[in-house]
Amino acid sequence: MLEYRAAQATLVDETVAASELAVVPLTEMQRRVLISLCRPYRDGAYATPATNREIAGELFLSVDAVKLHLRAMFAKFGLGELAQNQKRAALAEQALRSGAITHRDLEK
Repeated sequence: MLEYRAAQATLVDETVAASELAVVPLTEMQRRVLISLCRPYRDGAYATPATNREIAGELFLSVDAVKLHLRAMFAKFGLGELAQNQKRAALAEQALRSGAITHRDLEK
């Protein structure tokens, strides 16, 4: 004999279509930096974002240029108040969750 007991109902936010999410406008170079930052995530969610030096090497930019683009994106994604050691991972997570970049972008 089996007995089913429904779990307690919880209040859930409404489901929204991806097209209804706020799109963060990025320049082409910011998008490239963001893809490079997130590239380690192509192999799994427990990765660490790429370092500034790794991004600079991949995109043929100076480390200072990478930092400039990252600071601009921290502001655009509303991450300015986070501790410095949390910003990079939060940026990667929000970029992937919001659709600003996709896992397909990370394969290129």
